[in-house]
Amino acid sequence: MALIELENVTKVYHSGGTAYPALRGVSLSIRTGEFAAIMGASGSGKTILLNLIGCMDLPTSGIYRFDGVDMSRAGENQLAQIRGRRIAFVFQNFALLDRYTVRENVEVPLLRQALPRAERKTRAMAALTAVGIAGLAQKRPGELSGGQKQRAAIARAIACGAEVLLADEPTGALDSQTGKEIMDLFARFHARGGTVVLITHDRQVAAYAKRQITIQDGRIIQDEMV
Repeated sequence: MALIELENVTKVYHSGGTAYPALRGVSLSIRTGEFAAIMGASGSGKTILLNLIGCMDLPTSGIYRFDGVDMSRAGENQLAQIRGRRIAFVFQNFALLDRYTVRENVEVPLLRQALPRAERKTRAMAALTAVGIAGLAQKRPGELSGGQKQRAAIARAIACGAEVLLADEPTGALDSQTGKEIMDLFARFHARGGTVVLITHDRQVAAYAKRQITIQDGRIIQDEMV
C-alpha cells in the first residue's frame, strides 16, 4: 500500500468571484522509502501539491490518503499529529526563529509532543550531531551561514522522528558546494529508509531522486523512475 496516495485531486482558489484551478485531477502514489523530485515552472502547482502532501492544506475535490487514512475525514488533532510527528518540512528560507538558539529551534516541534525537557535536549543534540553542527547548538540563526542554517532546519525535521521529509527548493539559496552537502544529508536520510519528496528547478538536485515527476499547469505530465 502506498504511504502517500492522491486520487484525481483538484485544488481551486477563488478571488473576486473568479475560480483559479491550481491542481487539475492529480493522481499520484508514493511508497514508503521513495525519493521523489517534483519539477515544473513557477506557477505549475508543485508547491501547492507539496502542501497537500504535507497536510498543510486539503484538496477541493478528490481523495488524499496518508498511510491509508483519508485526510479529508481526519480531524484537526489527527492532522496536527501527522504534521508534527510523521511529516516534516524543510524550506528554502530555513524558517528558523531568530530569538532562539539553534538547539532551541530544533526543539520547537518536540514541544508539541509534550516530551520532558531533558529528552528534548538529548534528541535535539543527536539531530545536530547527525547533520554535523553540534558545536553550533548555542549560536543564534543570525550567526550561521546559509548552509549551516539549512543543516539546522534538517536537524529540526529529523529530531521529531519524521519518516517523511518534504523540501521546497532546499538548495535554492545556497552555493553549489553547500547545496551538494545538503543533498548528501537528504540522501543519507533516504538510505536509512526515510521518504523524501522535494521540489527543485535544478537538474543536479533532481538527480539525487530515484523518481522524477514533472507538473505543468496543475497536471502531472511526466512521472519516471531514473
